[in-house]
Amino acid sequence: MRQINTWEKFPDQTADMAKPAPETRSDLALDAALRVMAPLVEWLLHEGVTHSRLANALKQTFLDAAPGVLEGSATKVSDSSISTLTGIHRKDVREWRSVGRPLPQSRTLGTVTELFTRWVNDPVYCDSKGHPRVLHRVGGPGSFEALAASVSSDVHPHTLLAELIRLGLAECLDNEADGEGETVRLCTQALVPSKGAAEMLQLFSGNVADHLAAATHNLRQSGAPMLEQSVFADDLRPESVAAMNALARQIWLRASHEIVRDATRLCEQDRGQSEADQRVRIGMYFYHGPNVNPLA
Repeated sequence: MRQINTWEKFPDQTADMAKPAPETRSDLALDAALRVMAPLVEWLLHEGVTHSRLANALKQTFLDAAPGVLEGSATKVSDSSISTLTGIHRKDVREWRSVGRPLPQSRTLGTVTELFTRWVNDPVYCDSKGHPRVLHRVGGPGSFEALAASVSSDVHPHTLLAELIRLGLAECLDNEADGEGETVRLCTQALVPSKGAAEMLQLFSGNVADHLAAATHNLRQSGAPMLEQSVFADDLRPESVAAMNALARQIWLRASHEIVRDATRLCEQDRGQSEADQRVRIGMYFYHGPNVNPLA
């Protein structure tokens, strides 16, 4: 078992590789990117996205990224410089610049995701063991109505509840018989991406994009390294994998409660201040599969 830091330089593995080492930094970068893309491409194929469709969409992504790269190197942004950097024909660059670059999409968590996160982490909405409580649908502090209002004043609690139910994340319980009124409970303690759920895909893209952003920041060595580490172990039996999976979930449940508590306090402290223009994302992942050489 070994801990892997992406900003550390690994020993030369050239002798163990079946193919010759790439000759340039761009070859190395492309080779690494293709490995990163492999599971993404497999998922895209399952979703019906063809190579030509992806390639056409990537042209827009390259164009969107180019000005920032050029500005970072103090190079004048022009049709020629963008075309040279990206390899995209000047005619296409000129057309793109004449139309105007679209505003970047918001990468903040959606309202439903924020509500879900607070429900499973905020002590007000959890029991003594840290599990999300069954909430009264309407009422004062500690109710679903209060939870929804704490997340958004623009979206009605009924609308948020309907979306949670549509995504299979929550359900209503009718307990009028015992005098307690209608209550709401979560059906899961984790957001799991599901086909056709825009909210889940937003979470997926945000998580993976920020993970990659931290990793590429470290590769560029453009500042203090960001936290981006993992622990790798192989030659495990399925029973051992299951045990590690359970351990990882337990650790994340404890850690996420503490992170959300402090993040909530700091957000409330910084809200409205002129320098409050930064965001953070802290995550953890677990994966298992057949043995492979992670450095090959």
